[in-house]
Amino acid sequence: MAQSTRLKKNQQVKLTDGRTVTVIGKLGEGGQGTVYEVTVDGTNEKRALKWYFIDKVLDPKAFFSNIQSNIDTGSPSPHFIWPEALSEWVNGTFGYIMRIFPREYKSFPKFLNAIVSFSSVEAMVNAALNIVSAFKDLHSKGYNYQDLNDGNFSINPLNGDVMICDNDNVMGYGQSSGVVGKARYIAPEVVRGEKTPDKHTDRFSLSVILFMLLLGSHPLEGSKTNVPVLTSKYDKRFFGTEPLFVFDDDPANRPREGLHQNAIDLWPCLPSYIQDAFKQSFSQDSMLRLQGRLTDLEWLHLMVQLKSSLAKCPHCNEEVFVESKSSSVCIDCGGNISAIGYLKFNKKRSNVEICAPIYEGVVLYDYHMSETSNNYLEPAAKVLVKPGKFGLGNSSRYTWTVTSPKGETVTKSKGEVAPLSLGAKIEFSNDNVAEVISN
Repeated sequence: MAQSTRLKKNQQVKLTDGRTVTVIGKLGEGGQGTVYEVTVDGTNEKRALKWYFIDKVLDPKAFFSNIQSNIDTGSPSPHFIWPEALSEWVNGTFGYIMRIFPREYKSFPKFLNAIVSFSSVEAMVNAALNIVSAFKDLHSKGYNYQDLNDGNFSINPLNGDVMICDNDNVMGYGQSSGVVGKARYIAPEVVRGEKTPDKHTDRFSLSVILFMLLLGSHPLEGSKTNVPVLTSKYDKRFFGTEPLFVFDDDPANRPREGLHQNAIDLWPCLPSYIQDAFKQSFSQDSMLRLQGRLTDLEWLHLMVQLKSSLAKCPHCNEEVFVESKSSSVCIDCGGNISAIGYLKFNKKRSNVEICAPIYEGVVLYDYHMSETSNNYLEPAAKVLVKPGKFGLGNSSRYTWTVTSPKGETVTKSKGEVAPLSLGAKIEFSNDNVAEVISN
């Protein structure tokens, strides 16, 4: 049978672009096929070759054609391990080659199971941002992913860089690969059998991934779902017909002590706007009536805001998220943390209000300098503190115009510091202005 077709060590496989690859050994196996390590003949390049169990593919010829179309179009983002070339058909089946994850990248389940940890909270937030950015790019190209789950990601724990695999099921809008997704990550309407995967179901799955990344726990698994075995009957009930967010106003599915400890411990650490975003994403309106799911861009703006709320606790020096408009408590030492105020930008982005706390060490990025920038990696400014004084150090490529509460203006170039006095306004570029607001 086609499913039992295996490749052997040193076996050569011809690609449709005329090259051949030679099998080195097996890397892994999944529901659709086996992945082999191969070398591209005539070079020292190594690739992964996914080789299909053809009876697990709904329409092999259409599937082959879709992968070729995706290859021709090209990857929407460097974060995707995109198909590079298809093989010719061999004994009724085929495969495609792709890049191999670098060794320093670790699978997402290893983070969830505490086998691997991020080097910093910033690296974790970078991972969230990179995932959101990649899916924003994917959806903007007219694709939907269809099978978004924890097995799709490998992450560099040092900096949060992300590689996304299993891109062979990616389809254009209105198309379906026949794959509905992995239990616990599928949108409730797909679990209920009301829809096939599309970009709107991708949005739900993305929210699940972000919740699990930040809190190390599942958003719908709490007291209500604590059954001996999650059978298909329970899967449909808990994740389809009767889903309930663990932090919903209805307390019936709250996390249980000892069983969902990460959610209990880490939820209070998140700023209120991130909590609100998750409450909206997993509301009954979202899960049962398909209303109010956050777009990729909304998540991007919220996650940049989260990154620009990172600072050190003044009591124990641990990384914490500082609220812009209210005080918070350090989970490590219990110390109170309060910003003196915040920078409020004059323009919303995707209807998300942009703020940053005025707190020592808080960093702004190129993203904050220009409303057309989505660059959340390049630092552009930092909150500095002297006794009784707060300032914003300019490390950007822009010259700022600072207007005092009295209407006096000065410019601040790279290397200079803008005073953060109450009521002052800083124009970073092209009418992109932030005002100093007091708490």
